[in-house]
Amino acid sequence: MKFLLTCSAWLEAILKKEIEKQWWIITQTKDRLVFFEWPIELMAKLNLWSRVWNKLYLVLNSKKNIDNFDKLYDLVYEIDWKKYINRYYRVVTKATSIKSKLTSTPALQSITKKAIVDKMTSKSWNKMPEEDSKPIFEVLSFLIEDETFILLNTSWETLYKRWYKTDTWEAPIKESLAAALIILSNWKFDTPFYDIFCWSGTIAIEAALFAKNIAPGLFRYFAFEDWNLLPENYFFNLRKEAKEKIFKKNYNIIASDIDQEVLTKAIQNAKNAKVEDSIKFELKDFKDYKTEKLSWTLISNPPYWLRLKEDNIKNMYENIDFILQKNKDLSGWIITSYTEFNQIIKQKNYKNRKLYNWNELAYFYLKK
Repeated sequence: MKFLLTCSAWLEAILKKEIEKQWWIITQTKDRLVFFEWPIELMAKLNLWSRVWNKLYLVLNSKKNIDNFDKLYDLVYEIDWKKYINRYYRVVTKATSIKSKLTSTPALQSITKKAIVDKMTSKSWNKMPEEDSKPIFEVLSFLIEDETFILLNTSWETLYKRWYKTDTWEAPIKESLAAALIILSNWKFDTPFYDIFCWSGTIAIEAALFAKNIAPGLFRYFAFEDWNLLPENYFFNLRKEAKEKIFKKNYNIIASDIDQEVLTKAIQNAKNAKVEDSIKFELKDFKDYKTEKLSWTLISNPPYWLRLKEDNIKNMYENIDFILQKNKDLSGWIITSYTEFNQIIKQKNYKNRKLYNWNELAYFYLKK
């Protein structure tokens, strides 16, 4: 089967490395997209174990030079839809067009839906389901430079939505990005890990999930679970196997914040993720770390203007720089959208990597 994995901008290298590590065959790469081939069972494993990816699609058909709606209709119609859809499915069509002649999203969705319905409502098939029936079958028509891919969403909701974040604070870091930061940091799981601005606890929780080998999708729903494409009990057994692979050891992860309300939400999220025993939450001003000796790994997402007055931001980042530079044995990482950070620090003491948190440009700084 042909698959397409999507990811956030600037994480393609991590995505590609993970695919190559498993010996999956990469056939094509584009901006935030990686195409590869492997047996159908892979869609269950990828959805269950995904840490940095957004969605996994099955590529049902593709063709270059789709520059009018008749060609799009034919491309969709020639798919054997009965292989995937039964009478209980409600079909939802979506569309994305990038640098292509066909740009109208409503028209693309309508043509795709019409081709599917026409194919499915032939004399040998029953009437398509009503709009309120379940489960939902989502088809994406994805056009990039007139090359068109007809995709089946196997994940349903995006994969960064785990199961634990019921309580959040304003502008939380995306779970998949937090996991990517941990990968980039090369943290050794048996060493101390710090987050001195823990907010909703996302970075600390993702670190604990990683260290304990807990599958990120272990307790959430995926679209493919309602299909008949996998062997019987395959995904049930895959989940059971994932639970058996969880490490029972606890870890030295310290997460702190100055706001008790924020900390209470973070603690509840950790409990939901079943990693509260591996994280020590502390009500603490980050400036208290100026007098402590830290070693190994620190990853944090300072609040910048969202929770601070403008005149306090510069002082906060000066203190962050002091903490990082003071502790020579600390691998210190800060992700921030605060553009003045470069003017506060000595740039020779840091290297950075461009990333996006949601749609906001950010930089991930590493103390050299």
